[in-house]
Amino acid sequence: MKFRLFAAVLVSLLMAGLAPARAQVPLIPPGWQTERVVMLARHSVLAPVQTQAELAPYAAAPWPAWPVAPGNLTPRGADLGHQMGQFYRIIYGGRGLIEENVCAAPGTVVLWVDLDTRDQYAALSTLGGLYMRCLTPLLKHQADLTKPDPLFHPQPSASCPMDAASNRAAILARIGGDFSSVQREYAPQLSLLQSTLCPPGSPAACGLNAEAPAIVPNPAGGVAMKGPIAIGSMAAEIFLQESAEGMPSDQVAWGRLGGDDKLRDMLKVHRLYLDLMTKTKPIAQQMGSNMLTQIVAALQNGHKFPGAPNMAQSVRFGMLLGHDTNILNVAGLLNLGWEIKGYQDNEVPPGSSLAFELLREVSTGQRYVRMAFYAQTPEQLRNNTQLTIDNPPGMVAVDLPACSAYAREKACPLERFVEIANAVIDPACVSIKP
Repeated sequence: MKFRLFAAVLVSLLMAGLAPARAQVPLIPPGWQTERVVMLARHSVLAPVQTQAELAPYAAAPWPAWPVAPGNLTPRGADLGHQMGQFYRIIYGGRGLIEENVCAAPGTVVLWVDLDTRDQYAALSTLGGLYMRCLTPLLKHQADLTKPDPLFHPQPSASCPMDAASNRAAILARIGGDFSSVQREYAPQLSLLQSTLCPPGSPAACGLNAEAPAIVPNPAGGVAMKGPIAIGSMAAEIFLQESAEGMPSDQVAWGRLGGDDKLRDMLKVHRLYLDLMTKTKPIAQQMGSNMLTQIVAALQNGHKFPGAPNMAQSVRFGMLLGHDTNILNVAGLLNLGWEIKGYQDNEVPPGSSLAFELLREVSTGQRYVRMAFYAQTPEQLRNNTQLTIDNPPGMVAVDLPACSAYAREKACPLERFVEIANAVIDPACVSIKP
């Protein structure tokens, strides 16, 4: 049986309800076809970006050792990314986007990746899942290795200064002018984090108390957060990475969690931090306008996907592989939301992705954009679970609120999607022209 037919059968069964309840991505409507998918993805499990010395003030005990240098993808993370690549091959191979043969037609599958080492490694592992014995798909990145890629790391400019004072004011306006209200609201989660980091008897300045709350200028542009919310967010993310790395339970948060429910509760602080630092409107526009512009252009014309070769066939499967912040910037601009079992809503776990699917109704020629979010559950990450038809990753359809009056089958007409996107993109912060 040829791969395309086999994959189509798998997808039909998967979407028809034979898989677990979390498989909530709807079927392609009868008479519709998938023409292209543009995926905005995050790398999988990595070691904390901070060194042991940098982390020391935030915990009473030494932090667990990792098998790679700070900020690098782990071998386990590569395995998990490989599994997601295999699953994307099933999903999008069944829809005809990925060739039935071992190798893709030249130029139809392209991965554009950030310059970070962890993203390069993650792209290779995902590519290995998509095509285990073939190098035909293109793995591309910015040619200039001396500058940040503006898709993943926009920089201040004369037209888009990323003014620290105005960004600070915008964040504080969302929380009532200072941190007192959110620290009261999240007191249970902050208390749990503090007792995990620094049990009774620890020095007074340990853990969340190591810094006073503040929004300060970031040397790279924009602002950074200090204090209990920022420290708690960092700790919760590290504990999630420790669990996903498959560390023994007595090493994950030093064995003090007592179950996934507590980790999920802690992640409320991580969600709050990321919401403030990536979705506050001016910040989302400064940091996400380039990316959303690129996604819109690639949906309209597959030849405009970055790194696409100058060939007759356009990109059918394009992946932009970067960071959780990139996904959240775009989600903030479009007011998107999702929830995967085991996480807080709008969490962007290791190895997850936000997919923009271009669909066409054959009878009318009308094109639509439909979105989905994919992520391995905490259990799947921790157990390095093989993803199969009976055990798919978490996956949910993502609604576009601004298109609710126009939507069909959870899909937004392409023209309306472009209007919505252009209305929230700040042209002054678009430094690349697809």
